[in-house]
Amino acid sequence: MDYLAPPLHLITEVKRSIESGASVRSGILVYLQASSEDFSKDVSKWISWQDRGLDVSAIVHGQRSRYRRSLLELLQRGLSGEGIYSYLLLLEEETIEACDDEISRKITKLPFILLVPLLLMQFPAFLLLLFGPLLENFFHSLGSG
Repeated sequence: MDYLAPPLHLITEVKRSIESGASVRSGILVYLQASSEDFSKDVSKWISWQDRGLDVSAIVHGQRSRYRRSLLELLQRGLSGEGIYSYLLLLEEETIEACDDEISRKITKLPFILLVPLLLMQFPAFLLLLFGPLLENFFHSLGSG
């Protein structure tokens, strides 16, 4: 799961944990052991604050993605004993759709980004090939005339 979005990776681990009959906490801990991303550091801080009974709203609202925020809020409800499996499935679908949209946007921009090397490197070389013989003839005619 190297190239999986961090919230989607966490959703998968928690979902797998619930399906195997384990707790939400065990799924979160499996995710934390397997991951070393920035989001996993936030989740680690979030769960440690949760265990100490501190206010975790600063960590939740500090997330840059609304999917990450809603995932942490959903997991907080799951840690308090509420059933979250159906909500987890819905959040997984929404997260996958968001990832697909982001991939589509980046693929749409890619041809324009790839034009930059063409314009900066190949176009001047083409101009030299095009105008080189013309300039040579021009200078040759000036020198002999």
